[in-house]
Amino acid sequence: MKFGTSLYSFSKSFHTRERDIAACVAASKKLGFTGFSIVAAQMCDEYPFPTDAWLDNMHQIIVDSGMDPICWEGYLDFGMRNDRDLSPEEVIEFTRNDIVYARKAGFGIMKTQHSISPEIFESMAPFCEKMGVKLCIEMHWPHHPKVPVWEKYFDIMERSGGWLGVCPDTSIFQRYPHQLHINQALEYGFAPAKMDEVLGMIRDGRKKDEILAVCDTDIERKFVEEFCPKFSESAGDLADLPMMLKYTHMIHSKFYYMADDKTDPCIPNEEIIPIIKKSGYDGYYICEYEGHHYTIEEDDDEQLRRFYSMAKRLYDEA
Repeated sequence: MKFGTSLYSFSKSFHTRERDIAACVAASKKLGFTGFSIVAAQMCDEYPFPTDAWLDNMHQIIVDSGMDPICWEGYLDFGMRNDRDLSPEEVIEFTRNDIVYARKAGFGIMKTQHSISPEIFESMAPFCEKMGVKLCIEMHWPHHPKVPVWEKYFDIMERSGGWLGVCPDTSIFQRYPHQLHINQALEYGFAPAKMDEVLGMIRDGRKKDEILAVCDTDIERKFVEEFCPKFSESAGDLADLPMMLKYTHMIHSKFYYMADDKTDPCIPNEEIIPIIKKSGYDGYYICEYEGHHYTIEEDDDEQLRRFYSMAKRLYDEA
């Protein structure tokens, strides 16, 4: 298994113009990663139709850094019109366009969303083979393998000759709220004593309705509604991970906050990584920091350093 990073992890420094794409890639390499993926809608000028100048610059970044260009992460913007969703024909057009530009930019994988539909997903296989670009769907919360549509997707992957696959996002296995979300709740007025009680109930596996029943204020109820769905209503089952790895083109290793480089109490990497190693998975484990959704006070580089240190140790020890 190889370790890469999603440049989305550097959202804070990219959007404050402290870093451009080249600097984000250089920071990834300095931290020890050997590859990177890019969220095209975030970092690609003129997306979905990047200019030749942008593509030339991306090629130079890849050459200069010596980093593997892992994945072009596309975006199906179903809300781009205010009167209707995208039509199937438009979804096909945008998906083919992303595959073309993934190839032009030097990426061997293009990632899309489950909104592509099984029928359109399957129809992409011949075009992927023609372009030499694999297409994968991100399995992101609230989806997990037992959501009915995924049985169709896995059947399609099985007969695609390896051109179609999945990108599991480890957030589907989240078991506990992360510290930045907890901090946010406290800042908004969630009583500390009540927070201790709620977190204890979550650790004990209590259901959302039971936890809501002990809340005293609208703020407490609001944050319990945010905390609970991932692990009380639709959490993924780790027993399904080995089956998914057969079709996995890359893995998004989501995390929100690391207090040190020992453990992430939010997502059970201590269980996930040994399963991946035992499976013989040969691909990238892409570290994806998303704490910037909750605060911009944390240092992106330090968060990635801590997570990579933990993940590499767990893999070596497995």
